[in-house]
Amino acid sequence: MSGLYIHIPFCSKKCSYCDFISFGGKIELLPPYLHALKNEALNFSGENIETVFVGGGTPSLMSPNEICDLFDFLNKNFKIKTDCEISFESNPQSVTLEKLKALKDSGVNRISVGAQSLSDDTLKSIGRSHTLKEFETAIENIKKAGFDNFNLDLIFALPGQTLEMWENTLEKALSYDSTHISCYSLILDEKTPMGAAYAKGEFSVPDEETERLMYKSVGRVLAPKNIFQYEVSNYAKKGFECKHNINYWKCREYIGLGCAAHSYYNGARYCNTSRLEEYIKQENIVRDKQILTKTDMLEEFFMLGLRMKEGISLEEFESRFEQNFFYRYKKQIDELTKLKLILIENNRLFLTEKGMDLCDSVVLEFI
Repeated sequence: MSGLYIHIPFCSKKCSYCDFISFGGKIELLPPYLHALKNEALNFSGENIETVFVGGGTPSLMSPNEICDLFDFLNKNFKIKTDCEISFESNPQSVTLEKLKALKDSGVNRISVGAQSLSDDTLKSIGRSHTLKEFETAIENIKKAGFDNFNLDLIFALPGQTLEMWENTLEKALSYDSTHISCYSLILDEKTPMGAAYAKGEFSVPDEETERLMYKSVGRVLAPKNIFQYEVSNYAKKGFECKHNINYWKCREYIGLGCAAHSYYNGARYCNTSRLEEYIKQENIVRDKQILTKTDMLEEFFMLGLRMKEGISLEEFESRFEQNFFYRYKKQIDELTKLKLILIENNRLFLTEKGMDLCDSVVLEFI
């Protein structure tokens, strides 16, 4: 079984902080793009699929007919598991009730909504194209269409944001009854308009101490509503964790379709071209291919697995890599345990709350 990721890299306009591979104002290229995507998909025809994730960009820019046509194609060309988790990313401004009904009819059972902020002033300052009212209308329509599993994406450490403002955002987010909330700290890349403005000193963001307090507040605010952390940036009600993303963190294989999409398939990692027109022409689609060595696999096992609250299975480690974990990493175990960064219980290694704060540094000790 594999996961299937489909990248729809179109946006009505590019958000000022976004460094993802997406294209604003090129919506006229969506039809030929979908045609090219189907051609690429035929290379994997007949594969068993246990999770599907349609991301972007803004997949909800697709029309109801395009949505139905795409999923009809996928069902005909892949062996999609009966209880497959099928996620679809959306922006509040473009996800209409008609589109949501088309998604529901096509078998989609999980919606992810790019809220990012619940303040009109903040949304405007970071270049988002929707308003709070449009977001709330989208949530109403998601429920009207019959979806009971939906995620909210939120960003913290935004310009002018205080800890109190962020906690109020979390409290307000809870009022929409989502089953899953993803919380990401703002990343400012100098290649983005917002990152360039920050580099010039045109605005400030919360300092590192406040940013860490914001991060820690997420679990404290969400836990009383039975939404618990299961990964560094992700929180969910029990049973509503994102299966597709868990596959990534557990180093399982997946197929990525579309411009700039990544795959991990038959022991190799692939990366498609990030040039939209080149992808549409289906010329030299795969730009990078890496056959993973045992060392590569071991590094990814720690790097991805330790992101999860449940950590990694030591039994699985020893089975995969044919090494005794305690013998190979005795020094690291002793030092990291003494620093209260890791715990080992029930034959699993996982990070403490303090360790989660220093996740990257802990991973480096093992790889």
